[in-house]
Amino acid sequence: MNDKLKNQCTVHFHKILRDVRKMPDTPEEMKKRSERILSLFNSLKGRPIGEFSGPIPPFSKWLNGKILMAKRGEIKVQYDLRPEMANPTGLLHGGMQAALIDDCIGMCTATLGYGGFLITIDCQINFLGKIKVDDSVQVKASIVREGRNIVHFFAQISDLNGNLIATGNANLLKTHYKPDYVKAIDDD
Repeated sequence: MNDKLKNQCTVHFHKILRDVRKMPDTPEEMKKRSERILSLFNSLKGRPIGEFSGPIPPFSKWLNGKILMAKRGEIKVQYDLRPEMANPTGLLHGGMQAALIDDCIGMCTATLGYGGFLITIDCQINFLGKIKVDDSVQVKASIVREGRNIVHFFAQISDLNGNLIATGNANLLKTHYKPDYVKAIDDD
């Protein structure tokens, strides 16, 4: 191995080691952050997320859901479907169903109060029903298990009458990357 490559490997190794050694948030820090995020989410109840000027991912703004309920480890969001979310038959596209589930699970992760971002490492979707894109759906996500490194979630999409459209399970990996919404919450 040449010296340049050896040096790059050493720098990379020390970077990883530094990240591993970072102290995780204390339970008190997580509880405080969770309470602040829940307060924010509950202040947005019923309002389109796209209207909020805070640090929200652009895709979430485009989906433009409305939070109906939020508590630690559980959230329910309503999405108004639009023509650009359709498959060729005018029904909600399967990829959009996966996106709605992932978006809602992402908001649910925020309720946990972690300082680091949780990134989806796998997601399994079951397409169980159908809905036209001139309607609305509700997506409910909840935590199933919090492990040391992986957090497992379950979500389901239903129409406004409670008919099941899709379900999904996802595993998310805890990271040390501090997303913008955490920076904003921690700076308050």
